[in-house]
Amino acid sequence: MRISPSLRLATWLHSALADRLRRLRRSPDAGLETADKILWAAGIIVIAGAVIGVFRDDIETYATSVMATLGL
Repeated sequence: MRISPSLRLATWLHSALADRLRRLRRSPDAGLETADKILWAAGIIVIAGAVIGVFRDDIETYATSVMATLGL
């Protein structure tokens, strides 16, 4: 009896996923590092947004003066 290629692929994917989940369960803090990086990125985005919000008029004035200087 021959095993179809799609069944072979499905079996391989299942075993790979099961192995990955098993390793994640053994080290529960594996996702913590990712969450930490995401929180840092979110904090930087919030700070950058606040800085742009505070200095918006100054940034627009500077950009306008640079464009006028360059003749754009």
